[in-house]
Amino acid sequence: MRFTVLLLLFTTLFDTALAQSSLSLQEASEMMFATNSKIESTEYQTLAAKRNRQAAISLFSPTINIRSAWVHTQKDLAVDINPLKGVLSSFDLGALLGLDWKYTIQPRNFGFIGADITMPIFTGGKIISAVRAAAISEQIATDQSKSIRQSTFTELVERYFALSLAQSAVKVRRKVVEGMTKHQSDIEQLIAQGMATKADALYIKYKLSEAEQELSTAISSLTLAHQALSSTIGGDSIAQLTTPIFFTPIIESLDYFEELAEQNNSQLSQVEHQRRLAKENVAIHRADFFPEIVAMAGGGFTRHVTDILPRWAVGVGANFTLFNGLKREYQYSAAKNTYKQVEALEKGAKSDIKLLINSLYNKVIASLNHTITLQKSIDFCTEYIQLQQSAFAEGVATSTTVIDATIALAASQIEQLESAYNFDIELAQLLEAAGVSEQFFQYSDSNTKHQIVYEER
Repeated sequence: MRFTVLLLLFTTLFDTALAQSSLSLQEASEMMFATNSKIESTEYQTLAAKRNRQAAISLFSPTINIRSAWVHTQKDLAVDINPLKGVLSSFDLGALLGLDWKYTIQPRNFGFIGADITMPIFTGGKIISAVRAAAISEQIATDQSKSIRQSTFTELVERYFALSLAQSAVKVRRKVVEGMTKHQSDIEQLIAQGMATKADALYIKYKLSEAEQELSTAISSLTLAHQALSSTIGGDSIAQLTTPIFFTPIIESLDYFEELAEQNNSQLSQVEHQRRLAKENVAIHRADFFPEIVAMAGGGFTRHVTDILPRWAVGVGANFTLFNGLKREYQYSAAKNTYKQVEALEKGAKSDIKLLINSLYNKVIASLNHTITLQKSIDFCTEYIQLQQSAFAEGVATSTTVIDATIALAASQIEQLESAYNFDIELAQLLEAAGVSEQFFQYSDSNTKHQIVYEER
């Protein structure tokens, strides 16, 4: 009895803590997208891909290099023909022989500052393909970000409703313990009056022990579910969940979700972009068979530099690799085979996604039908337990039938909760596969939804 009181006191205190704050699925989603580390990492990945695309575009721009130097050499660079004066002295050169016949071409100390400009004119389409490849890589990063955001949202739905399921299970189990505890007290009074046997007391004591164990297990599950949700949304405060487990009898057709997947599934989009990227890679390697042609210019300011050297120059240059051990040919062949491989993967991916949509849709419908069917069982059990309690009060029913009816009702309620929980998770997975996870709120906020809430009486 003391253990029962402690269990009931603990769960009551837990409910009091929950009542201090509330958290809807929409609020949990906003918290997750703001703090989740996996989602944060995708933002940096997308930004990096954007910068790589901008870097690729810069390949169209001219390249400008600035050079400067101050140089001190061993000696002046000069032409000295003074030794020829002796040979030429027989000639009447007059005053010329008196001149210094040494001419300094370049002083030993000189400096310069200048700039070189190169501009690609023709690269065989390599730059264009590189820019396209970078843009496709950015789209792939965006698709990966979307995929991670949607999978993380599905994880949120799973953990949010897992906590809601655990909270509801504790309420149902606690209600069973409270009912059995009261019934045990009634049995003890009837035994004292000679209207019940010790066998009745032993039976309810045994069933009460089982109910206490199930309540204890439900409390443990509640703690784990709370920790899992806190990990996903990045918060550890206890809150009362305000979006209950639900189901909606109105679900679109299978064709509707298949069409959505063809248009929005991020994995299909990634495969398509991978095929396009492989195609651009083929074009990049094909460009290796063409020469590269660039325009170039250079000039600058000098100090103590010989006037013999020009101060500026312009020109056009070409570069072509004639032979490199067939490396170019093999790389081009490898790129073409990679493209064919991705093409085959794209066909298989479409078939796999269609099969996944079909499987998840069937699971959603099965869980929906099971949840609706269980409601009939709950209605029957609720009415049956009321009849048995009335009959027991009048002395025409045994305590065993009352206890069994109570347990049957609790089992049906827990089973319906689990069935509706499966419906919510499978619906989130179906919408993720269709690429429209954000539409989950259209179902959770729909006027046609049925909430699974068991209030304690």
